Amino acid sequence: MDSINLKLASTEVELIEIKKLQNQNLKGNLSPEKIFEEGFLTADYTLSYLKEINQKNKAIILKKKKVIGYALAITAEVAKNHTLLSNLFTHFNNQVYKNKLLGEQSYIVVGQLCIDEKYRGMGYVEKIYSLFRETYSNYRYCVTAIDSKNKRSKLAHQRCGFKKIGDLKLNESPGDIIIWEW
Repeated sequence: MDSINLKLASTEVELIEIKKLQNQNLKGNLSPEKIFEEGFLTADYTLSYLKEINQKNKAIILKKKKVIGYALAITAEVAKNHTLLSNLFTHFNNQVYKNKLLGEQSYIVVGQLCIDEKYRGMGYVEKIYSLFRETYSNYRYCVTAIDSKNKRSKLAHQRCGFKKIGDLKLNESPGDIIIWEW
């Protein structure tokens, strides 16, 4: 039986596997039943953009022969090259948390997290976020946004310690701004 490894993405093949897993889980590629039961991804990133992200901040991956899960770490510098992420940073920077603008704080964004359907519900989200926190511990907060209809993602993030601090629109859908204080 092949073991499952948690590590930082380091090869182009791993980034191609992230892109494939992303494509399989994009909202537009799923049936309404799958969206309701399994959750979905909102943002579509090109392979070249995934390479750009990974050059600045390595993705956390879960690997069993191939990538079966990942989390993308996004900073404002990388976000400016993607419309959705750039808009998210604008919202996040203007969000007040503990009586301060988040934009005046040190934070990193989870630009996307996905686990292959066959490996969901096994505690891998928590494992990925544990390495995410260890890898990016120089930040005070970890922030992301979740489509309000993505119940599975909302529950997984709550289990990891994220809490809702605001609202926004994600591609015209209502969304939640959530934060994990480190």
